[in-house]
Amino acid sequence: MVLGTMRALTLCLVFCMWSCGSGPLLEDAGSSGGGSAGGGASAGGPEGGGMGGSDAGGAAGGDAGGSGGSGGSGGSGGSGGSGGGAVMPIDAGFPNVDRSMPQLFQLSFTAKTADDAGTQYLGTQRAYLDTRVAPRGQLVVYLHGASSGPLTACGSTAHGQLLAGLGFHFFAPCYASDYGVGNCGQDIGGCRLEAFDGMPRHTALDISRPNSIEERIIKGLEHLQRVNPKGDWTWFLENGQPRWSHIIMSGISHGASTAGLVGKVRPVSRVVMLSGPLDTNQPWLSMASVTPPSAYWGLTHTADGQHPGHLAAFQTMMLPGAPTHIDDAGVPYGGSHRLRTSAPATDGHSSTEAGGASPRTPDGGFLFAPAWRQLYTGAP
Repeated sequence: MVLGTMRALTLCLVFCMWSCGSGPLLEDAGSSGGGSAGGGASAGGPEGGGMGGSDAGGAAGGDAGGSGGSGGSGGSGGSGGSGGGAVMPIDAGFPNVDRSMPQLFQLSFTAKTADDAGTQYLGTQRAYLDTRVAPRGQLVVYLHGASSGPLTACGSTAHGQLLAGLGFHFFAPCYASDYGVGNCGQDIGGCRLEAFDGMPRHTALDISRPNSIEERIIKGLEHLQRVNPKGDWTWFLENGQPRWSHIIMSGISHGASTAGLVGKVRPVSRVVMLSGPLDTNQPWLSMASVTPPSAYWGLTHTADGQHPGHLAAFQTMMLPGAPTHIDDAGVPYGGSHRLRTSAPATDGHSSTEAGGASPRTPDGGFLFAPAWRQLYTGAP
């Protein structure tokens, strides 16, 4: 009688664990490392001109002090992670990332591959996910800088790897960035919005929905889910649209300005602007925002000729705090969201993005790693 009761209780416990999703139930869809995203231009140049600087490539995912899981080491300043190799429990409120084979996934594909309807700006798009560290459940959409025409490759390899090392999903779409105040005039905000959503807003541009940033995000995530299902990329979509509350919009230069405007019209988790915005005295800077100013962060270099314009934009957009030198203050920089630096760099404008122009520490890590960690993960 007692033995029969114990057997019944055991069966009941096993069934309960299975039905409640407490066991490692994630189906193994096969490991996909994707193609290397090395090479290609970073396109972090000044907004008024062409591309500035190029990727250093190959930056370790843990350079920003992210923890390295089992099977991978955190980069410079990183510490050994805990829980590497784990399979995330099934939870509809969090991306179900399979970490059973910890690695840095580096994926690259053309915009045309993701969406055959695309006809413009069809360069190689980059995505990164490091399963050696615990996922944050946030996607960084990273917008490259200005270009004189369509790019062959979009986004920064080093910056993508660094943010993946902090636990983010990372995606850098190709998009229209070959316009400025010269052809958009006092309504560059209209141009930026058309590049974002593909709705007709300005005669200087002709961007259809399949060629817009927003549609590139949707189609990009769907493609990433097909080639890298272990990353659960489509968790960042809800009813076929971006799950904005778990998406960080970020970018450098021209991309920083566009990221700032996207935050005005979409309720994103956070906006991180590097070497931008500029758009001096443009109306969009002071327009009402569905993303609160407390979720906006910026970093600018004093050696950048656009530096005064960046500080003015921070003021107009009401970023919290006063301009604060990261060279003189430690994290969290007095709680300021307006960060600046005068650290020696070969190119002040491009230095705010991880890559060749960004200064290094004696041990080879990125000098701005603590600042980037604060920008992307710091408490409001």
